[in-house]
Amino acid sequence: MTYVLIFVSLAFTTAAQLLQKLAADRAARSAGGVFMIRLLRQSRFWWAIACLAAGTASWLGVLFRMEVSKAFPFLSLGFVLVMLVSRFHLHESVGAVRWLGVALICAGIGLMSLA
Repeated sequence: MTYVLIFVSLAFTTAAQLLQKLAADRAARSAGGVFMIRLLRQSRFWWAIACLAAGTASWLGVLFRMEVSKAFPFLSLGFVLVMLVSRFHLHESVGAVRWLGVALICAGIGLMSLA
């Protein structure tokens, strides 16, 4: 159950990052007014807030069930997931150095989970 909660938390926080990016892009392209007002009018912005809240709630469930020193490294998978989403959903360019970083993050999480 704990690992399911970790996955749920990561999924919600990754979705929140994607929604924030999409809302900011749309607000930046909108005409007139202050950027923050245009952003607050975006439904994606509010869905991002909801996803962040759900991610936090599920993370609290993780912390209830697992030592924080063992749980916290799993948050690094958020970097990996956000990069994958930005590459394959937003079609952003991801260079070799970032892919190497992803491999190192995954290796580090693997090592820390053994302890």
